[in-house]
Amino acid sequence: MDEARARFGAPTAVWRHGDTARIGYGVAARLVFSGPDRIRDAAARWRALIAAAAVDSEVADAAPVAFGAFAFAEDSAAESVLLLPREVVVVREGSAHLVELPDLGSGTAPASPPHAAAFAPEDYERAVAEAVRRIRAGALEKVVLARDLVIEAPRFDLEAALDALADRYRGGWIFAVDGLFGASPETLATVTGGLATSRVLAGTAPRSDDPVADAANRDRLLDSPKNRFEHALAVDSLLLTLGGATEDLTLGRPFALGLPNVWHLATDATARIGHDVGALDLVALLHPTAAVAGAPREDALATIRALEPFDRRRYAGPVGWIDGTGDGEWAIGLRSAEVEGPDRVRAYAGAGVVAASDAHQELEETRWKFQPIQEALAAVTAPH
Repeated sequence: MDEARARFGAPTAVWRHGDTARIGYGVAARLVFSGPDRIRDAAARWRALIAAAAVDSEVADAAPVAFGAFAFAEDSAAESVLLLPREVVVVREGSAHLVELPDLGSGTAPASPPHAAAFAPEDYERAVAEAVRRIRAGALEKVVLARDLVIEAPRFDLEAALDALADRYRGGWIFAVDGLFGASPETLATVTGGLATSRVLAGTAPRSDDPVADAANRDRLLDSPKNRFEHALAVDSLLLTLGGATEDLTLGRPFALGLPNVWHLATDATARIGHDVGALDLVALLHPTAAVAGAPREDALATIRALEPFDRRRYAGPVGWIDGTGDGEWAIGLRSAEVEGPDRVRAYAGAGVVAASDAHQELEETRWKFQPIQEALAAVTAPH
């Protein structure tokens, strides 16, 4: 890593999970996509590049790697990007190897995100109340409504922020791609040698420093009809989207996943896929899940467009990496923020709204979900 840093400077992409990390340096190509087929187009373009590129590596069978961050909505002003670094250092269980790509001379510089006013808390509560009204009237079953938070971050250091996130949220997927960074708790699709896995998160409760109160919060989450219904809708969306594209799809039992800031209801799924199916193909099928959009999907997306007064950009969109074999890890871009300038970031958080939702409680849930980014920025911008 020191040699790559000496050649290219700071990393251009980072993906860390557990004892494994992929860190990209330099830019061989930055590929931009948009519209309803942005993920499928990226998958096709990646296959074409892999077929054509001459790859040099210090490991004989190492595959080239691209990092991606995709807009949540098909009509977003944000660019959906595949970033191909010149060099990727892969670290696993204390050992590291280097994967290199030639300069492919393709792509554009990242566009600066616009500065806009944040979604005020009182306006968010009104939007949630309207969503509940629509749900109770039968227009849809669930919608996830998000809000944004502008955070001034003097002396912002992205690498230090990622270190802070990795230290506190060890089980998360720590990422930085094209100005989007965060610590997602939720995998969208992981593919390794023909085996696909996914984790569904929907349903949330706060953590407590008091062990007795914390256990009570967990148990209430597990027993909550409102949260179990919300979670079941997300699991159903996974079955509907992956059922026809995989074999031997197996679901685990729902469990309470404890993160430092919240409890989530979680369900893990595994399946086998064909040799011609890669990680991005599954991502294209799965996004957007009911966990970040709602159900039914199209009705939820229409409600989001009507009630959220801002562009989510790449919040809750797919973020991850893919290699030349089609293997990869893709998370949902949650617990995330977008860099808007050297001293300013915009964080995002959402909550699932169903018929039993309370507007103030959903606002509180977004506050819990802002904590990872707020903590990381506080850790790296405090006076020294």
